[in-house]
Amino acid sequence: MIPSFLLAKLYVKGSLKNSDTGCEFALKNIIDSTMLIGIGPITVGERNYEGSAITISVADKIVNGAELSRQNPIPVRVGAPLNVAVTGDRLAPGVQKISVAATTSELGKIQFDVNDTVA
Repeated sequence: MIPSFLLAKLYVKGSLKNSDTGCEFALKNIIDSTMLIGIGPITVGERNYEGSAITISVADKIVNGAELSRQNPIPVRVGAPLNVAVTGDRLAPGVQKISVAATTSELGKIQFDVNDTVA
């Protein structure tokens, strides 16, 4: 099991921003190549997001969170950037707490928390 303080380094500090449909942030795989088979719940501020409210973009592949599975994984290489977009409310300016839970084929469920300021 990887400690949450190391997993938190996956988060790209300063990447949190509002979008037309909610908000988004970036992750960068600094640990090991893996297959992402699940995402969520994700909490941003006071709001929880799961399934179809989450979209993951890696390289040229875009997958809705509800579609991720062992049969439909996203390969994530070391050093690969991931964009995570959530559909919902735009964020108020200031510091927001972000909690990310995901499932990989190698490690199983991982979870970490970070704080970031809306760009």
